[in-house]
This record gives sequence, C-alpha cells and structure tokens, in this order.
Amino acid sequence: MNNMSIKKMRNIDKKQKHSRLRISFQTSVTEGIFAQIYGNLSAIGSSFIVKLMVILGASPMHYSLLSAIGQVSALWQPLGIAITHKLKERKSACIKITAIGRFLTIFLGLSLLFNNHLQGIWFVLILLFFSAGLQSLGANIWIAWISDLIPLSIRGRFFSRRNQILIGIGLIVSYIVSFHIDLFESAKGAFKLGYIKLLRAEKFFLPQNQPLFLAGVFVFASLIGLIGLFFLNRQPERPLRPVPEQRLRERYSAPFKDKNFRLLSVFGIWWMLAIGVGSPFWGPFMMKKLSMSLFEIQIYNTLSVFSSLLSYQFWGRFIDKNGNKTAMQICIALGGLNPMLWLFTSAGNYSILWLEALSSGFMWAGAGIITTNFILSVAEKGKEQVYSGIYGAITGLAMMFSTLACGIFYPSSLTIGKKILEPEQVIFGVGGIMRWLSFIPLFFVVEKRTVPLPQALVSLFQKKTNRSLKK
Repeated sequence: MNNMSIKKMRNIDKKQKHSRLRISFQTSVTEGIFAQIYGNLSAIGSSFIVKLMVILGASPMHYSLLSAIGQVSALWQPLGIAITHKLKERKSACIKITAIGRFLTIFLGLSLLFNNHLQGIWFVLILLFFSAGLQSLGANIWIAWISDLIPLSIRGRFFSRRNQILIGIGLIVSYIVSFHIDLFESAKGAFKLGYIKLLRAEKFFLPQNQPLFLAGVFVFASLIGLIGLFFLNRQPERPLRPVPEQRLRERYSAPFKDKNFRLLSVFGIWWMLAIGVGSPFWGPFMMKKLSMSLFEIQIYNTLSVFSSLLSYQFWGRFIDKNGNKTAMQICIALGGLNPMLWLFTSAGNYSILWLEALSSGFMWAGAGIITTNFILSVAEKGKEQVYSGIYGAITGLAMMFSTLACGIFYPSSLTIGKKILEPEQVIFGVGGIMRWLSFIPLFFVVEKRTVPLPQALVSLFQKKTNRSLKK
C-alpha cells in the first residue's frame, strides 16, 4: 500500500470518528434534555420534592433522610458492574433499569392520599429510595458506555457543552412550573391575578388544589423521563473490548490495589462528607426561615444556572488543559466560601444570596464536570466502570453519613455578639470549614496531566491581558 492510500485510509478513519462523535453528542444532548427536565421536576434535590415534603409537614430529620437517600443510591452503582460483567452490550440493561426508576416517581402524588401525613412522608422516602437507586445503577452503566465513545482529551469540553444546553432548558421548564404552583398561594400579585383571569381559572387556582397540581407535575415528569429513553436507545455503542476472564470479586477489588485510586477516594470521602453537611436544609431554610416563595427560589436557581451556563465553556477548556486536580482547587476555595454567605441572611434580608447564587453556579459547574471526569482520568483503561462505580458508592456513603448526622445532631440556635444564627446556619458554617479542609487530601492525589494552580492562573491571566491589549 503506497503513501497516498495510507493517507486516504487515515482521512476516512478520522471522518468516521468525527461522525461517530457528532452523532454521540447530538443523541446525548437530545436524551439529556428529557432527563434534565425529569430530574428538575421529580428527582431528589428538586425544589418540587421539597415542596411536597413541606406540604406533608416533614421534620428536619425527614429532610436529612431525603438528602441521605440521594447519596445512598450511589451504593447501587457497583451492582452495574455485576449486571454487565458478562454482557456483550450495555445499552439494553441501562435503558431498562433507568426506565423502572423513572416510572416509580409517577406515584409520588399518592402520598397526599394518606390520612396520616407521616405515613405519606415515609411513602415518598421509600419510593425515592428505590427510584434513585435504580437510576444510579443505570447511570453507572451509562458512564462506562459513554467513556468508551468520548476520548479523554475532549471529555471535559464534551460534558461542559452538554451540561450547558441541558441545564438551560431544564431551568426554563422549572421556571414555568414553579410560577404555576405559586399561583395557588393565597398571596398573589397583580400580574398573577391578571394571568389567572386571562386563563379564566379563578376557581382552579385555589390553595386546596395545589397538592393535586403538584401530583400532576410528578406524573408529567415521569412520562417525560421515559420518553427520553427512546432517544437514549439511539445512542451508538462500541462493541465491548475483549478482556481477560476475571472473577467478579477480582474486578471489584482491582481499584483498591491502585494507590492513586485510594488517595482519590480519601479526598472524595472528605469532600462529600463536607458537602453533605447542610445539604438537607438549603431548600427548607429558604422556604421556612427566609420566607422565600417558590418563584423567588427559582430566581435564585436562575442566577446559579446562568452563572453555570456562562462558565461551562471556561471549565471545559481549563480542565482539558490544566487537569481536574488543579480545577478542583478553585472549586474548593469557592465551595467553602459559599455557605459562609448564608450566615448573613435572615427573613426579608437575603439579598446576598443573589451574589452567592452566581458564585455557587460557577463553582458547581466545575465541580460537576470534575466529579465525572476525575475518576475516569485516573482509572485504568477498560476499567472505567468499576472505578466509577466503587468511587461513587464510597463517596455517596460518606455524604449519606453527614446528611443523616445533620438531622440526628440538629443544633440549637447560636448567639455571636448581636447576631443570632439559626440552627441551619450553624450547620452551614461547619460545612464551609470542612470544605476548605479538603485541600489537604487533594494535595496527595496524583494526576498525570496536571498543571500547578499558580502556573495555570498565571497562564490564564496572561491570555486575558493579551486579548485586552489586542482589542
């Protein structure tokens, strides 16, 4: 074969790779839109789930359990390795398991039918335990599937661009739904009254009808989530590479023989412990202590998402160029600061949260990509699924522990000089300090392609200065 033929073959191969990546990205974004809408409306962490818990009269301990369930679901991830251990393809298993998890949330509204609200709360918690667990299991299979399709060199940009699109659309839908849920509240402004009159729905938007509407939201969300799986089915999948026959126990134990995985796990455990401190109480604190409406909470979320959308492109390039470890150091610095800003809020005085939302959105955009990408960057080739599953289970268990601890050891208010801190604010402050301390375990993690933070920042500011001079 002459040189011209070799070049042609290489060009054809490059075109095929680009075509496969383009199809993978387009399909991933399409199904991701449906998944994002579903998650915003009906998954743990959704303000609509919190609203349901408020209506049912949940206690601080119940909010801790709700948050803990979101983390204990990570313990289901290693099951994905067992399920796909001898399968020739992963797509079917991923879709079927995820479908069951999303279908379960269609029944969340039934919790409102219980005469005893405490029984209704436990119904929600049990339902979400199985729903979140099954979806976490499906996510573990998906991450192995997608890591085979997307090269490591562009993974940061792939996830950043995908998240940028999904979060923007999810926010719009959440805004529309939260606006309509707030129409049922007794206090309505002129605009809301005018809108209700325009719809000729004065008899529908009454406080007693709000729970019924919320139940309908969960049905709608579940159906949207299931529709998204039809698009996920179109996602291409590479044939699984043949690997040496290995016992399942050996596959599970392999990551622990990797010193760098153990070091990353120590960091992940500490970071998730810190994140879990206060996590059950952000939404309830806004609604109950700051007296913020659901619509105001969506404004907060909008600022956070807007900041995330603007920063995803930055994070994708920064991570691909400087490494996950360097990017995580920036996230830790901001991550510790954000909870501290909540200490300066009170009912009717929470303007500082708009600034915190921008900072938090920027930080979580980076942390979200890093969480997915970091473990994949240190995993041995072909073992991404088991590394990701074990890491997710370990760190999820850590966050579950701290979220439960928040409810069990719920503190009293604290007086500092003339400032009285609510119990939640005491917890937020402790969480912020714990986040900053995670710098210590991160220091020992080794990442092959990483640039020291000072060097990365100097390079970043030099580029900005050069651009300004050119202008």
